[in-house]
Amino acid sequence: MSKRITVENMVFALDSVTWYNGLAEYVMKWKTDCPRVNGTIVADETYCCGEMDSFIYDQLQVIWMICVELFGDCGTSPRTGWIEDEEGFCKFIDDITALQRDYDEREGKTEGGQDE
Repeated sequence: MSKRITVENMVFALDSVTWYNGLAEYVMKWKTDCPRVNGTIVADETYCCGEMDSFIYDQLQVIWMICVELFGDCGTSPRTGWIEDEEGFCKFIDDITALQRDYDEREGKTEGGQDE
């Protein structure tokens, strides 16, 4: 029997992917490290995360584009786009990084995985 796809299922799936593949610390940076231009959040060529291997980069690119389609627009910039609904975007980032934050809290680490 196939599972019915719901918004909750998709958020949980993205939460699992970001936690399991070590993406959460990068994704959480989007809330604070991406520049704001005229009220929109934009990403640079490293998705505001600096150096990373291509495996991480490729996965972040997919998650960023999901966020763009949900909370922004890509206009004529299909590779990066921008985020217009900052509040909705930040709530979504909180939702899809909940497992990592819960794990960090249990392990006594601050946001981003640093020891307290």
